[in-house]
Amino acid sequence: MIDIHNHMLPAVDDGAKNNVVALSMLKEAVRQGVEHLVLTPHLYEVDIIKGTGEWKAKIEAGKRTIRELIETHELPVEITVAAEVRYQDMLPIILEELDVLIGGKYLLLEFAFHSVPNNIERIIYDITRKGITPIIAHPERIKPWQRDPKMLEELINMGCPTQLDIGSFLGKLGPSSEALANFLLERDAVHLVGSDSHNIDSRALYAKPGYDWISERYDVEYADLLLKINPGKILNGEPVEVYPVHLEPGILSLKDKIMNMFKS
Repeated sequence: MIDIHNHMLPAVDDGAKNNVVALSMLKEAVRQGVEHLVLTPHLYEVDIIKGTGEWKAKIEAGKRTIRELIETHELPVEITVAAEVRYQDMLPIILEELDVLIGGKYLLLEFAFHSVPNNIERIIYDITRKGITPIIAHPERIKPWQRDPKMLEELINMGCPTQLDIGSFLGKLGPSSEALANFLLERDAVHLVGSDSHNIDSRALYAKPGYDWISERYDVEYADLLLKINPGKILNGEPVEVYPVHLEPGILSLKDKIMNMFKS
């Protein structure tokens, strides 16, 4: 498996607070069968308000630490370091000066939990014009989209893959996140799932439980798509298939239609 979203770099953001926690998280990832970790520390405007140099140094230090931990403890896992970038006015500077993309093409982009910009479609369009594909991080946790999932429809139909947090559909992140996560899964509106793990307790990895949940509720092929195939394509900078969706209650997904064909 590939974990496309987590916060294991020590002492960088609100994730692993030190080397001990980072090592525990690495070992847990290996235990659950994760073979590649995409480390995605938060990148907020405050992190680079005085320039990008301090951020670069902090990330490089964390990267060296993680690699030393992996080598010292002989852990069979590979890492890629990118970022989870909060949408902000300094986004053009980030894209120009910082190495935040996955596979040289994909940007893990998050929005504030309680609001999204009114001109969000224009924002996405401007990013794609640069040859970059935004991955919408944990849309199921965004309050406006929980109230009206159709607001997310246009972004997906513009070609943006979505990444759900595993904790959401496992019921670890509240009923509203769980409800929207299930709604999106049922309507073929999910392209990746990631742990978004921050520690080994309250925000644990859950990669294997997530894989098993999807396999049991849907099938192994769907679990492979979300935790192996699509993340692998993104790591290689390859295109991920994003089909048009309809995010209105009562609209049948492709899976629903197929199931109904077999029932009739």
